[in-house]
Amino acid sequence: MARFPSNVWAITQTLAGPVAAGRWTGFQNFIGNLAGIVAPWLTGFVLERTGHFSWAFIIMTAVALLGAASWFFIVGPVEPVVWAVKPRPAVAPI
Repeated sequence: MARFPSNVWAITQTLAGPVAAGRWTGFQNFIGNLAGIVAPWLTGFVLERTGHFSWAFIIMTAVALLGAASWFFIVGPVEPVVWAVKPRPAVAPI
């Protein structure tokens, strides 16, 4: 299991709020585990094709820069999302 700083989970829970924190954390775990599957495969594929690790490091650098840019341009300020609450239907007394 990968180890993450606690602020990653705190930010996820702050952004999602109590309504969706579990879903967002699960999705975040899925993406992290997917990267753990794809990265070794892609590194091996690139190494087999080129014979050296330089392209694998270039790809890794591009993905890291894309992640940093995504955080900067997509996430924005860390503040709770205000979820619309659906009214529950009234239940008739028995």
